[in-house]
Amino acid sequence: MTETSSLHKLHQTLQKKRVELFYEIPSLWNRMKFQSDAVRDGVERVNPYDFLIETIEKAILPHAVEGRDYASSVAQADGHLQTNGDWIKRSSVYSMQVRTSTAWDHDHSGYVEMENRDGMKDTGTFVKTLALIPHLLYMGIDTIFLLPISQHSHKDKKGEFGSPYAVQDFFAIDEELKESLTGDELTVEEEFAAFVEACHMVGIRVVIDVIPRTCARDNRLILENPEWFYWIPVTEVDYYHPPHVPGIGENVKPEHAFLPMVYHSEDVWQHLRRFSMAPNLIDAEKWEGVRTFLSENPTENVLAVIEREFGLTTAPAFSDCINDPQPPWSDVTYFRLFLDHPVAAAPFVSEANLAPYILFDSIKANQFRGEQINEPLWAMLADIIPYYQREYGIDGARIDMGHALPVDLAQRILERPRELDPNFSFIAEELIEAGAWAAKDAGYNMIIGYGFYKEPRFHSHETHQFLYDSRFLPLPVFASGETADTRRLATRDGGRQASRLLTVLNGFMPNGVPLTNSGLELYETQPMNTGLDCRPEEAYQLFPTDPYFGKLAFFDAYQFHWDHPNRDEMIELMHQVAEIRRRWLDVLVNPSHFEPLVLEGPATPFIGFAWLRPETTDTLLVLANTNMFEQLHGVVGLDGVRRRNWNASRFAEMIYSPNSWPYAEHAFDEHWNLRIDLKPGEVKIYEMK
Repeated sequence: MTETSSLHKLHQTLQKKRVELFYEIPSLWNRMKFQSDAVRDGVERVNPYDFLIETIEKAILPHAVEGRDYASSVAQADGHLQTNGDWIKRSSVYSMQVRTSTAWDHDHSGYVEMENRDGMKDTGTFVKTLALIPHLLYMGIDTIFLLPISQHSHKDKKGEFGSPYAVQDFFAIDEELKESLTGDELTVEEEFAAFVEACHMVGIRVVIDVIPRTCARDNRLILENPEWFYWIPVTEVDYYHPPHVPGIGENVKPEHAFLPMVYHSEDVWQHLRRFSMAPNLIDAEKWEGVRTFLSENPTENVLAVIEREFGLTTAPAFSDCINDPQPPWSDVTYFRLFLDHPVAAAPFVSEANLAPYILFDSIKANQFRGEQINEPLWAMLADIIPYYQREYGIDGARIDMGHALPVDLAQRILERPRELDPNFSFIAEELIEAGAWAAKDAGYNMIIGYGFYKEPRFHSHETHQFLYDSRFLPLPVFASGETADTRRLATRDGGRQASRLLTVLNGFMPNGVPLTNSGLELYETQPMNTGLDCRPEEAYQLFPTDPYFGKLAFFDAYQFHWDHPNRDEMIELMHQVAEIRRRWLDVLVNPSHFEPLVLEGPATPFIGFAWLRPETTDTLLVLANTNMFEQLHGVVGLDGVRRRNWNASRFAEMIYSPNSWPYAEHAFDEHWNLRIDLKPGEVKIYEMK
């Protein structure tokens, strides 16, 4: 840490600003056991300045050299220098919304506040997130995936705080993530730079979430480029909705063959006629007056002034699927990627003299292109990730709905970061496995995949299909039973037992990148968002007496239940899994070393596989019972292991079991059969030497 580094400046600022101040933190944040006073079960009281200073001095700086060596070793993994971002396949990822992941009611007022009664911020900040680094390292995390950190909008917001996906300024860091303890000494940008620097010191990479297709309806680009957006009269907002197309069905992906039906719908034509030209094209002189007013009154909201002066507003976005029952997304709008209508729509709209409009085809710009590229907009979108590389040194990015962008725009977005960093990694928001081939061709390093849907479905054997068959995909997928957009794993059939079972299996899944959605380790039941695979009542998983009942972290004030009575259980499990995974990582990242195991007899809730270390007799066996209610007995044949490793010993040491760990046992008979006895939801792991 040099004297010019952002982390050094943060350290100096905390020392300079230090006062006698005490606030409460979860005990889990204090893994290093810095000085504190017990308050109640799972909660301690610290001086936050001392706590953060010690975190930097004792939990981060001692690892500085080790972190650099770690990064170098990962780059040269498998005996060759990786220069295409494939380090992600060796990673264990933690998905985090900073505002929520380090939120805590520090003054014990009963609620999380942006400014509590002591003048401190209860909501999460980059500075407070430094305190989580020892917690993450203990769980084996080496990559942090940050949900959007750009400045987001509060106009037309959902919930109390608004969504981080409603980006108001792509090149500004969200001011809500600024730490109150540092006062005016540091900017939020400097604090983010310090966070990235600290992560790199301990060997953690940082990946951000980028949203190039949509933005907040009051995005700051409106003032200089109103023609980059779609406009409707304010009087039409109450009637605005995704138009219905008769005869197609519900939630149908748009195809060229459907266009005659789409443009034959009367509801579609009512929708198209709602749109207006941009305000600067309606009255150029009046527009200049608005620009002058806003330059003299910078605190005024640009869209609010346009709505007042022109009676126009940006059109809310909606799903690109035809007859999707979702209502419009009131807080975001689409960028106008082409300056003309889609070419495929020309036969239907050429005579209508329509203003630029949002419709299923214009949204799906990868399939329905215009002819006139909005070049300045494309150039700006392609520079978002390079900006965060130049300024902060990020290591990767997820591209939100990148597959729906024009192919040449998506190519620009992926190519330019690798000109700055050949080892930059990209995650595709591709859920369906069939899309992995196109994602690989486009230059992505992995896809999100459908694990959040398939893994918890034990009874239909989709768990088995996902864990076994993902090895045939050309790109790795997230090995996870939940994401920030989905139902929580602890609310699935099997509850906490299912959470533990899948967390263990995900550590050893072929072609999988383990993903921990923040809060999973605490058995959190409340989803962060109800976007995917959720029930109507999903937002109400907590007891009605809980202050966060009905709250969603994406939009509201929320804190995780860090003082959960069983708060150590999953964390210790993840630590054990991480230790085994670390020893076997070189084997686990190559699916050719994988051998599926089968329980003799009819289809059962058994999942089993072996990993064979090449050129040795070492074998790792992972055996699981996915039935949450009944014990599983049977015989597993190891013929496949024997064929590939004739010299393997029949002596196996059990290195993981939730009920009896560790102990050694002679488990195989002369026919290379393993007799198993697994309790409901149990996983056992053996090592053979």
